[in-house]
This record gives sequence, C-alpha cells and structure tokens, in this order.
Amino acid sequence: MPKATIMDIRREVENCLGKRVKLEAHKSKKKLYQKEGVIESTYPSIFTVRVQEDKRKEQKLSFSYSDLLTQSVKIVLLDENETDGALLVS
Repeated sequence: MPKATIMDIRREVENCLGKRVKLEAHKSKKKLYQKEGVIESTYPSIFTVRVQEDKRKEQKLSFSYSDLLTQSVKIVLLDENETDGALLVS
C-alpha cells in the first residue's frame, strides 16, 4: 500500500468537513490529550476542529496536515450511533 501524501490527507480531511471526530494529540513529550469535536474548516496548510469544552465554552484547535502524516495527531471519525469509528488517516 503506497504512503499517503499531504494532498491525500488534505482531500480526506476536506471530505470530512462538518463531521464529528475524536482526536488524540501530543501536547508535549509525555502529555497526550483526547478531545471530541467537529472538523470546521480547511485551509491550504491547516485545518480547524471546533471542540466543546463544556456547555458554555468552545475552543477552536488548528492542526497542520503534516501533523496527521507524522502521526503526532490522530483523528477517528465518530459514527452517529457508535463511539468508535474509522481512523481518518492510517
């Protein structure tokens, strides 16, 4: 199976606009955080995910496509009926 390129990853993310995702990102060497949100928008070099912290607080996180390529960020699509779905980029 050929390796994914930045353009392949960008197309996959663009196809998932507006969908709920679970993301796992490395904050530092030893800290990992997991959040659920919605892919909000895509740009040439980055994409944004809107995360609901609590009922009143929303946060917008941005990631580069190379974060997915290097697997420093992992995104799993959430199905409406299930809690776990398919890995966006493998």
